[in-house]
Amino acid sequence: MHFFTYISFFSGLVPLAFAGYSLKDDYSADKFFDLFGFDTIDDPTHGYVNFVDQTTAQSSGLINTNNGATTLRVDSTNVASGRGRNSVRLTSKASYTHALMVLDLAHMPGNACGIWSAFWTTGPNWPSSGEIDIIEGANMQSQNQVTMHTSEGCSLAGSTCLAHEGCSLENSGKFGDGFNQGNGGIYAMEWTSNGIFVWNFDRGQEPQDVLGESPDPKGWGNPTASFQGGSSCDIDQHFKDQQIFFDTTFCGDWAGREWSQDSTCSAKASTCEEYVQNNPAAFAEAYWQINALKVYTSDGSADPAQPPQQTTPIPAEQPQQPVPTEQPMVTQVITGAPITMTVGPDFILPRAKVQQQAADCLGCKSASPY
Repeated sequence: MHFFTYISFFSGLVPLAFAGYSLKDDYSADKFFDLFGFDTIDDPTHGYVNFVDQTTAQSSGLINTNNGATTLRVDSTNVASGRGRNSVRLTSKASYTHALMVLDLAHMPGNACGIWSAFWTTGPNWPSSGEIDIIEGANMQSQNQVTMHTSEGCSLAGSTCLAHEGCSLENSGKFGDGFNQGNGGIYAMEWTSNGIFVWNFDRGQEPQDVLGESPDPKGWGNPTASFQGGSSCDIDQHFKDQQIFFDTTFCGDWAGREWSQDSTCSAKASTCEEYVQNNPAAFAEAYWQINALKVYTSDGSADPAQPPQQTTPIPAEQPQQPVPTEQPMVTQVITGAPITMTVGPDFILPRAKVQQQAADCLGCKSASPY
């Protein structure tokens, strides 16, 4: 990812969603790895990480499926060398324009000094197709951070979302150890022409239909993070053709650059890379355990509702005026090998205090889907 603009978030808005969602793709454990590609590129965010291929990941125990769950680990046994600690970076073979994505996690990478993990989507020719960071955090961060990245001309949640800086909402759900202590939970992201909305549900508190055949976000209450489109951002212009990504990296342009300012982590070693290299056991909890990942698309049976004004919460029962329907939902699926050379960045260089020329980052992204 890139630089973030941090925004204090509070909203009573309820997203006004498309009706008629139906299951498009089910990334179940029995076919999970058939639906993703393994990227083995150098980390574009300059992480101390060695992304390995599927064969290496399988033989070294970094990936497995068991009892209907899929697990993605990092190496927590060996002293690291070369490019860095072994990990995996997965890219879906399908891409989407508009979707409801629901991720049921038993476990996400736990908190550890030097770690940087994320679940996100992005499209080709970054940032022209946008990027949606659904789950992301680094080091000892306890709250999730949801971030949008776009080309010029899009402002969401009160801030420009341009390229590396992006627009971010902090405190957007549980992250790391806090999430895992509750036996995980569910993150859901709805993306329509009206906006992009993210929910985080604790285990046992999720809506009954959230992983059903036809979920309806209108009944889920207020989202944890809301990026309402409108005159400040044409969602359909700035977000399209996005693939799904999972990865866990180390140090680099977020966890590494904050090392010296983090009193807890900097006390462990003089540099992030030194700590990550020599303390494999510190990353025993650095794994994703995925119970379910489902992608739903709309059948277009209902028109999108008129988006509400961001400054005034609108009760769900208030009548809503339709908007023109000249731009119906379109879902595009691309099969075959994942695109890895033209997709925008996975992680965005976080924190406004991280000052790197955008041209440099764009250069590294041109060779990788970060």
